[in-house]
Amino acid sequence: MYRKLIVVLAVLGFIACGKETKGNLTITGNIDGLKEGTIFLQKVQDTSLITLDSLIVKGDAHFTFTTTIDEPQVLYIYLDKKDFNDLNDRIDFFAEPGEMTINTSLRRFVSDLKVTGSKNHEELIAFKEFMSKFNTKELTLLQDGIKAQKEADTEKLTEINDKINSYGKSRMRYILNYAFTNNDKEITPYVVTTETFDANIRFLDTIYQQLTPRIMESKYGKQLKVLIEERKLEGVE
Repeated sequence: MYRKLIVVLAVLGFIACGKETKGNLTITGNIDGLKEGTIFLQKVQDTSLITLDSLIVKGDAHFTFTTTIDEPQVLYIYLDKKDFNDLNDRIDFFAEPGEMTINTSLRRFVSDLKVTGSKNHEELIAFKEFMSKFNTKELTLLQDGIKAQKEADTEKLTEINDKINSYGKSRMRYILNYAFTNNDKEITPYVVTTETFDANIRFLDTIYQQLTPRIMESKYGKQLKVLIEERKLEGVE
């Protein structure tokens, strides 16, 4: 009896260990309104999207994904609804090791997204919301510029172009200030490479040099370094 008990405990211990080593990130969530389709957990690897896990939905759109990530990084939830339309079917989020929750709806897959369990994602949302103010102003000015061009109003067009340049500089100043005050966060080199990849090399290098050593060696810190080196090799200022 004692031997049987030891065997049972050993098996249970093996199972428990197996669960513990399955992954360091667990994502649970729901897509309200989804009755049928396939949900994919994806990441970018070598410039290509690869699938880490997937779930076929037939009636119940609650999902749980478990995977392993070496460090905080952007992952994606892709929804295949079998409607031959790829628009608004993929959402991005900044994942961190631990437990995360992702909820959204089928009807407003992107805009209804709610993510908890990641400080970097909270930072990313706040950054995107602030940047959208710049983007909205610039878009409005571009529309005004098109109108002025059609009306051959050169004075108005010059005024609009000056404002666009001014907003562009303000945008860069905001990103530079953000990078200096958040130089110890993984999100910083990520937003720099995605929002200002075509910026002046000195601008990019200034941001990179003030990152903490840990962030320099992070996934997006290395990507920022590669971007700067490639721009230098191309002779782009």
